[in-house]
Amino acid sequence: GPNGAGKTTLMNLISGLAPTSSGRLDFQGRQLNGMPPHDIARMGIARTFQVMRPFQGLTARENVAIGARFGSSGDAGHMAAALAKADGVLDWIGLRSQAYRDVAGLTTGERKRLELARALAMDPKLLLLDEVMGGLNTREIGEVMDLIRRVNQRGVTVLLIEHLMKAVMGLCSRVLVLHHGARIALGTPDEVANDPAVIEAYLGQR
Repeated sequence: GPNGAGKTTLMNLISGLAPTSSGRLDFQGRQLNGMPPHDIARMGIARTFQVMRPFQGLTARENVAIGARFGSSGDAGHMAAALAKADGVLDWIGLRSQAYRDVAGLTTGERKRLELARALAMDPKLLLLDEVMGGLNTREIGEVMDLIRRVNQRGVTVLLIEHLMKAVMGLCSRVLVLHHGARIALGTPDEVANDPAVIEAYLGQR
C-alpha cells in the first residue's frame, strides 16, 4: 500500500507496540490483545524496523545476542549461550566478519542484515519485516531476497512490508494491499498487480 496506508501500524499492533482500539488479534490460538511486547516475542513473533534501531555502543555480536536472550527459546540470563547463538546466526547470514565491530561502523546494508540477524536469533515462528530492503543496492537486494527465502524454507512464516515490486513478486505467495487502513485486495501477486483498485490506489495509471 502507499505511504500512510497502515502497514507499519499493523505490525505494531501484532508485536504489541501499539494498543488495539477494537478487533482481536490471535496467534496460534492465543489472543494477543493487551499483551506486552516481550511476552509476544516469547511466543515466537519477532520483527525488524523500517528505521534501524541497533543498540548503540555494542558490537554486532552483542546486538544479536540480545535477541537470543529475549526470544522464544528463553535464553535470558545465559549470556554465553546467547553469544554462541549470535555467532551461528551471524555466520549464517554472512556477517561473521563484522561480529566484533561497533554497530556505528556498519554500512546501511550491514545494519539491515544486523536487524534481520537479531530477529532471527529470537527463534521466531512469525517474522515481521518492515521494508528490510529499503536503501539497499541491487546486489544487496538480491542477497536479502535469497536470505528471506532460506528463512522461510526453515519453516518460519514471513510477513513483509515492501514497496519494491521485484521483491513482492519474487518472494510472496500472498499479497495484502492496504489503503487508508482498509484492505482493498488480497490474493496472489499476479492477481493483486492486475487489480484495478490496486492500480488506482498504489501502482498508478499509465
